[in-house]
Amino acid sequence: MPGQHEHGGGHGGHGGHGTMGVHGMLLFGEDALYLSHLPMFQSPHNFQVILEVGFDGAAAEVLQADRETNGHGLYTFKPERFPITELDPGGGGPARSSVKGEIFQGHFERGGQTIARAVAEVRNVVCFQELDLTASHAPDQDLTYLCFGRAGQLHLAHRITASPDFDQVLTARLIPGTVTDPAGRPVGEDVTGDFDQAVPVAFEGRSDTPQARLAPQETVEGFFFATAGPTGSHGFRVQVETGRELYVELGELGSG
Repeated sequence: MPGQHEHGGGHGGHGGHGTMGVHGMLLFGEDALYLSHLPMFQSPHNFQVILEVGFDGAAAEVLQADRETNGHGLYTFKPERFPITELDPGGGGPARSSVKGEIFQGHFERGGQTIARAVAEVRNVVCFQELDLTASHAPDQDLTYLCFGRAGQLHLAHRITASPDFDQVLTARLIPGTVTDPAGRPVGEDVTGDFDQAVPVAFEGRSDTPQARLAPQETVEGFFFATAGPTGSHGFRVQVETGRELYVELGELGSG
């Protein structure tokens, strides 16, 4: 539903001010707060970007108080217009260290209410990927997510690749005692620590479609194919338990 998107902004080119726009973002997380860009398959919004951020004191207090009152509701961040490529960590680090905007309770384009003006300090670029507007889906592509977060507070964001696609973010945990090497042999160690950078995890035998997406409170085996296992193996398998679904969007990526 591109007509709903206020993300409007410059067109033309893939760098600099060619990506100027209102790049709305999902706001979530507990001890660590994250912003996840709400992408579209049209310039200048064809970027999957996840940031770890911190807010200035007053905004952080307002957000915390609102969450205590309203529980696990949806929050979004509407930044001022800026070129999203300034968040690209390539070349030694992002050119932009903060983003000014407004925190909304609810979706900022769908009836959400402003609760605070804020400056989001960019603490870590968890994921930055330009989406190829000409790409097509491989028919045998496994359902794939990006895993990131702190130990005990992990998240899964669907890896967006080609139109039509879907955006989804869930909480998750890796079940202790279920780690195996790529051949399926138990390794006797668990995966511990943080995932500061988003790492891909495939759910093999499950198609990469909205209909087959992960559901809340589901347990399924995931294969971290690009991450070294606890004993140094090239990848590992582990049982992944999903928690809450924080966000799902089908229409703006052409899946609705």
